[in-house]
Amino acid sequence: MKKIFSPNSVLFMMIISISLAHCTKAKQDVQKSLVLQVMTSGRWVVQNFTENNNDQTNSFVPFEFQFVDNGTMSAYHSGLITNGSWIGNPTAQTIYSNFPAGNDTLNLLNDTWKITNSTLTMVEAKPTNTTRNAYLKLVKK
Repeated sequence: MKKIFSPNSVLFMMIISISLAHCTKAKQDVQKSLVLQVMTSGRWVVQNFTENNNDQTNSFVPFEFQFVDNGTMSAYHSGLITNGSWIGNPTAQTIYSNFPAGNDTLNLLNDTWKITNSTLTMVEAKPTNTTRNAYLKLVKK
């Protein structure tokens, strides 16, 4: 009976498979690092926010948002700070945000947001919850 694979070819394929798996992990780590770097360098403001086709952008005008790489975030408004949390998932292209002690305006951000468009200074997103009709555009200040 003829061998299909020699021991050396099996070993070579295993090494290639492990290397590719590490490359994928390394790529994901680079993506996560880039997301963290972009989101945590500087403050962000809401340039546009609609909910059920109602423009609610003016409610966000006084707020500035600072994302921290430890998963916390702060909303600054007239000398007051409201703390929350966030989780960025570069693979799924989502950002989860939560302001547990937020006011009505900040509570509009409590959701998982699917990033639909982004640059180093702008993020557009919609909720992953398909029953919610909202649009968010953040820009770096």
